[in-house]
Amino acid sequence: MSAAATPANRAWFPGLVTHTVIAHATYNGVRVLISYRTLELGGSGVVLGLMTAVYSLVPLLTALFVGRLVDRGYATAVLWVGTILSILPVALAAVAPNLGVLLIATMSLGVGQLLTTVASQALIPQSFPADRMTAKFGHLTLGVSMGQTIGLPVAGMIADATSGDAAITNALWFMTALSALTLIAAVVVMLRGRTPHVSRAEAAEGAIAPWTLLSTRGMKPAIFASMATLAAVDLMTAYLPLIGQENGLSVTLVTWLLALRTLASVISRLFIGMLTTRWRNLSLLWTASATAGVCVALIPVLSQPWTLGLLLALAGFCFGLTQPLTMTWVSTLADAKNRAAVLSIRLAGNRLSQVAIPSAASALTVIAGSGAVFMIAGALLLVAGGVTWRNEHERW
Repeated sequence: MSAAATPANRAWFPGLVTHTVIAHATYNGVRVLISYRTLELGGSGVVLGLMTAVYSLVPLLTALFVGRLVDRGYATAVLWVGTILSILPVALAAVAPNLGVLLIATMSLGVGQLLTTVASQALIPQSFPADRMTAKFGHLTLGVSMGQTIGLPVAGMIADATSGDAAITNALWFMTALSALTLIAAVVVMLRGRTPHVSRAEAAEGAIAPWTLLSTRGMKPAIFASMATLAAVDLMTAYLPLIGQENGLSVTLVTWLLALRTLASVISRLFIGMLTTRWRNLSLLWTASATAGVCVALIPVLSQPWTLGLLLALAGFCFGLTQPLTMTWVSTLADAKNRAAVLSIRLAGNRLSQVAIPSAASALTVIAGSGAVFMIAGALLLVAGGVTWRNEHERW
């Protein structure tokens, strides 16, 4: 453990989790508001797709560079830059006079999320021993879930509370003020202390090429499990309303079902530390992936409200486990000089899955209907569980 993470400096980690809650509340709420702002400025469905793409694609291209910078000891600096880029783009979106400026704001916010995410995740293996990583990653991802749960309804309520053409603009200004609270949390994170910096030449000596990192035993299954989970969550959010519409379920019921899934993820992350003391991480991961796969695949088949509630609650509980477990797995596969790099590769894989898999799913619905989307998402999770089970990474 880093000397900075002594009991005297223990407040830095709650500060990091608080930063994560506020930041992800901002990201989740603002992305929806940007969609409405796009429509206000005359954008079409194609432009909405472009906004979504630039949010994910630019970080995808820069993730490894950011990871290398963090591995050199600049995690706190990267967190600060990411914090600024989680505030200013929201204000820019509020005043954007045209779609070009709004596109820049969207792209900048995506980069801000990348920077804060990589820095936050990397601080954990830099500060805690391996036997505490999963619990700490669980706390961090709990913050993500809480922020995502808070952000969207807050943004919606502020927009609804304002009548007229300024509703979205006012909501964006409110989210700007909310995101500014991350500055206070970032100051608290500074209590951790300074990580020694490594020169570019020293870092180059210990740096391992991305393809070599990917060829490390266990790396591909870990990243694939993370990609399959994130894609399933996105597809469930996008297509459950369609399943609900086809089965006569109200909008209110569908939103409550999705909220139930999120709540189940929060609960599993609260207890992940206890679960990992009773079962091996690898066993938990493949079981969670496979169980979630079965639940997701059954959604179009068992579409009564009570069965959907049960399936989404169980899937959400499993989703809550897979993300922190894969973070720990990739962190333990790399040495200290490459941990942020592998976390960045994992994050890049997540972004790739968010772009590629939903695009393929949208084409699939034209041919086979909405139910096929859940079948494919479930199959990917089952494959992830299978390849994880086959892995023989015994020291984790």
